Amino acid sequence: MADALARTLSAEPDLEVMGVAGTIADGLRQVHRLQPDIVVMDVNLPDGSGIDATRELRRTNPDVEVVMLTGFADGTLLARALEAGCSGFVTKAGRFTELIDTIRTVQLGQVRVPTHLLDGLVAHLRPRPPEVGLDLTGRELEVLRLLASGHSTKAIVDELTLSVHTVRNHVRNVLTKLHASSRLEAVAVATRHGILTSGSGG
Repeated sequence: MADALARTLSAEPDLEVMGVAGTIADGLRQVHRLQPDIVVMDVNLPDGSGIDATRELRRTNPDVEVVMLTGFADGTLLARALEAGCSGFVTKAGRFTELIDTIRTVQLGQVRVPTHLLDGLVAHLRPRPPEVGLDLTGRELEVLRLLASGHSTKAIVDELTLSVHTVRNHVRNVLTKLHASSRLEAVAVATRHGILTSGSGG
């Protein structure tokens, strides 16, 4: 399956497959050596869990995004993958075009996840303090809402008339204040705590 995915992705003019790995150990070595923008990770690997691999990958290579391939739309599993640092999900039952679209979405800094998956994983997120997100500034709340509505980093720059550097700083602050490891997790946490609809923010 990995080879079939690699061939399909390589056929896209804007995507370059830098390597293919069949185990966690080999994958981590290749990421360290090749420094890709995005890793497509299977949940089940011969030497362990893709969720644990994602956590380790994000710890050692925080700028590398991870798109998770899963055979299940199980809320508990998706929540664990999210909290490990996963930036997108694609089910194995889906079409190759779904994976390609998700990779492009993640590359642009957008957050997009099917509603039924978001609803399922939000219910299984680990508990946060009741006051989580209350210290978001007005500008950080604006950035969070734009992320949740599917805006890319560039679109947020244009919408708020800010520099890329400033937007990235705001995103980093949002992740820190929501105890999130990815934009997708930040949106999920904000959804669970009603931050996106409450109008709260400092």
